[in-house]
Amino acid sequence: MISKVFNLIFLFASCWVFGQNSIRGTIIDQATQKPLDQVQLFDKQTGYLTTTDLRGNFQFQTEKKAPFMLLIMTVESSIQEIIIDPLSTESLTIEFTPKVEYLSEVILRAQRIQAFQLKRMADSEGTTIYAGKKNEVILVDQTMANLATNNARQVYSQIPGLNIYQNDDAGLQLHIGGRGLDPNRTSNFNTRQNNYDISADVLGYPESYYTPPAEALAEIQILRGAASLQYGTQFGGLVNFITKAPHPKKPIEVVSRNTVGSNALYTNFTSLSGTKTN
Repeated sequence: MISKVFNLIFLFASCWVFGQNSIRGTIIDQATQKPLDQVQLFDKQTGYLTTTDLRGNFQFQTEKKAPFMLLIMTVESSIQEIIIDPLSTESLTIEFTPKVEYLSEVILRAQRIQAFQLKRMADSEGTTIYAGKKNEVILVDQTMANLATNNARQVYSQIPGLNIYQNDDAGLQLHIGGRGLDPNRTSNFNTRQNNYDISADVLGYPESYYTPPAEALAEIQILRGAASLQYGTQFGGLVNFITKAPHPKKPIEVVSRNTVGSNALYTNFTSLSGTKTN
């Protein structure tokens, strides 16, 4: 009885194997003619079939009788499609073109100004030395902030460690504080415009009463740490607003910007400048 069962199993297995077509072959690099390993083969209808070994060889079984689409791919390359005949007994040799190119050297160059809208102060300017001191310079013209509304969170977004309040109208008063210090009216920063104090009482009541419009600024210099104490007793540091220089070639230039927005927003910025040369 047991022998009959084994005979039946062997008979069904033989019929199943007989109905399968064995397909084998090798995948080589089209450029170097070397075998490619870890290349995956897929049937477009049934899915994954097999993967090539270290010598680029592959083998799989299929029940299909008619030619079908074979997909060949690797992790780092595009898909290559070929049509094969499952009834052919010949070993296949498939030329495959990987998409990866191996370069001897790659040099990356990036401009920090364009990427982050920031730069650092020069090591020395006039009689002041900034080398080795914590400082950032916001390039206002290159920032993505909303300059028409003096949006402080956008203007100072690239400066780490700043606390920002926005509880005023149109950014007329700046509220920033550094690393845990109270941001109210920027009282912990020495606030200057073109290197001159703009606070009413720098030592007694150092709150800033106004902020220069962002559309009129070229740079915002921020100096923090122990080096900033040379500008005053504020522990936060120094904020120095540098206004734009007049046009160097025009005797007179008028710039006017009008901005409208939701909730009845309307802002206007108008500047008059020029340079007269003899």
